[in-house]
Amino acid sequence: DVVASTERRWKQSHSAKLRLALDGGEGSQHVFVKLVEPSRMADKPSEDLHRDLVGVRAEARFYEEFAPELAKRGLRLPRAHIVEDHLGGPDARGIPVEQLSDAALQIGGIRIVLESAEDYVQDSPLDVAGARQSLAAIAKMHASAWEDRNLLELAAQRLNPSACYWSMSIRGAPKPGHMQMVWAQYVSAFRGHAPKLFSRPEVAALGSRLERVAPRVAAEVAASPSDPFATLVHGDYKAMNLFLPKGGSASEPLLIDFQWTGVGLGMSDVAMHLSSSVRPSALRDGGEGDLVEFYRRELLRALGEDELRSAFTPEVARRQYRLGVLDWARFAFTDVLVGASPERFASLANHSNVGFVFRNVEASLDFVRRIDDCLRELEAELAQ
Repeated sequence: DVVASTERRWKQSHSAKLRLALDGGEGSQHVFVKLVEPSRMADKPSEDLHRDLVGVRAEARFYEEFAPELAKRGLRLPRAHIVEDHLGGPDARGIPVEQLSDAALQIGGIRIVLESAEDYVQDSPLDVAGARQSLAAIAKMHASAWEDRNLLELAAQRLNPSACYWSMSIRGAPKPGHMQMVWAQYVSAFRGHAPKLFSRPEVAALGSRLERVAPRVAAEVAASPSDPFATLVHGDYKAMNLFLPKGGSASEPLLIDFQWTGVGLGMSDVAMHLSSSVRPSALRDGGEGDLVEFYRRELLRALGEDELRSAFTPEVARRQYRLGVLDWARFAFTDVLVGASPERFASLANHSNVGFVFRNVEASLDFVRRIDDCLRELEAELAQ
């Protein structure tokens, strides 16, 4: 039976919590089922279809090939009961999605059956306490694969060579001038909410400034398996891809949705998460820096590294964080924020699966200030 109010039909998938009756009448068990059938995605452009299915296959492989090893290393993940990949039909399992024709992709699909997250809750945006829980969880994931060249080389082959749904290697470089156009539209739409902010010349030029550094930033965050600080990155670490234990529970947070998991810098997850999923009040008055440092310390604790001897210093962490903010901002101002307006934000206000900066004016304006701060730091560095 489908549990009431759990069924979700997205463009790319169909999911629900099911109650299974056990043999012999010995009670029941809940499971979570995710189905992806490309035949239901026929209206998608070919490029988008292939990109999404690459991600779905990566998630199936993550649960089947990587989750058991990461669980042995202490990472709390949902148990996969069934993982079936029949994209392109039974004879196409080993063929890369990119090599399958659109017609072939209308055959078969992917089915993933996971343990159900009982005694957990989801919330977005998160307060300080929730943000600390989420950062401790992602630090543990990063620690489980930190500078593990063999595992990361396998992840680059079997998952995504570069993590993150917004990475330039996945999305491509923005067309010249496009980011500036989107920024001009954004300023026009939101100027009345922060006239002093948008009157500053450096903020007025933010689109061109971001466009100028975007290729360099993308290159710096695109770590290879042998690079220092390289790890397994979630790649879409928003609040709704995380289950937090209910109050009083001793359970650890539960991470889900690994379509864009691959090789990268852990700070890419942190940068996206803090901007997309944490309340503005938790990030102000030094809160943002405190949470970044909290993540760094949790990572070192999970690694068992000495604070004084670790190469992952506060300075390294903050620089990687700034790069992560700018890399995600590049995608935001070439894609998600196209046509943004206060009215559109209001229509999305209760859509918890949408990043908070894309549905809340206050959070979005703080994001602009954050981008400006990160740009100034990088520009000063490049000017030396």
